[in-house]
Amino acid sequence: MARRGPYDFATAFAEKLLRDEFKVDKLPVNPITLAKSQGIRVVPMPKDHDGVSGMFIHAHGKSAIAYATHIESKGFQHFSVAHEIGHCYLPGHIDAILPDGATEHYSRSGFVSDDRYELEADHFAAGLLMPTRLFTRAMETAGDGLDAIEHLKTRCETSLTATAIRYQQLSREAVAIIQSHGNRIEFCFMSDRFISLKPGRWPRKGDAVPRRSVTHRLNADPDRVAQAERIADETHGIDWFGVFPDIELYEEVVGLGRYGRSLTVITTVDSLDDDDDDSGSDGPWEPRFG
Repeated sequence: MARRGPYDFATAFAEKLLRDEFKVDKLPVNPITLAKSQGIRVVPMPKDHDGVSGMFIHAHGKSAIAYATHIESKGFQHFSVAHEIGHCYLPGHIDAILPDGATEHYSRSGFVSDDRYELEADHFAAGLLMPTRLFTRAMETAGDGLDAIEHLKTRCETSLTATAIRYQQLSREAVAIIQSHGNRIEFCFMSDRFISLKPGRWPRKGDAVPRRSVTHRLNADPDRVAQAERIADETHGIDWFGVFPDIELYEEVVGLGRYGRSLTVITTVDSLDDDDDDSGSDGPWEPRFG
């Protein structure tokens, strides 16, 4: 049974909105077009306005969205706009992010915030841009690992990080997704199949990147990260997860350009038999941020 996460409702809310209200049934989903169809003005922010992903504006009963342009990535910008649409539609968001008559809210999308409303909007954006039925259909011909994620990113016109997180959520394979900045982990997501391998610990925000990993090697040179260099090698499960079964793992890492982070994808070298999956857990699922 798939684990239920604390933000699954936001993903499901977005998928229902896309299907029932926006009447969209194919990829890619263009959030700018969707917002404009609902009378929401969408404008780019100046490039020197870095540090945020976007802005939600609500005044006199009308809404507007501004999205960051300091990172020149359509996928990043699409995710940012979809995140702001989440603030517009998710129950309780407008009152929470615009208290005491405020009219502007600056967002940090991309699963890096610890704020409940930012994370809800992130998961909403994932559901809006990568709805389960359409995304799993695209996964069937996407391949495996980082290659699959990059293929799906192009297909969905989404950011690599958001695509990777959605991929592990819906994958039947053992896959872990880790984002890091310098020598520190920012977050880790694991698929149900990976969790069934019973890793000894879950990498958390602020944990050190293992020194023997190719991720550590890449992150040691910020220029390589900025140039979106990609490297891969077999990795040691005990380095990343403490106690780990005697299963060979493969680590792929790619720099995320001007964003300054790197994205790591860890998979098993060989396919796992069904006997390897004995979790059967229906306990709460959640990413480890801190």
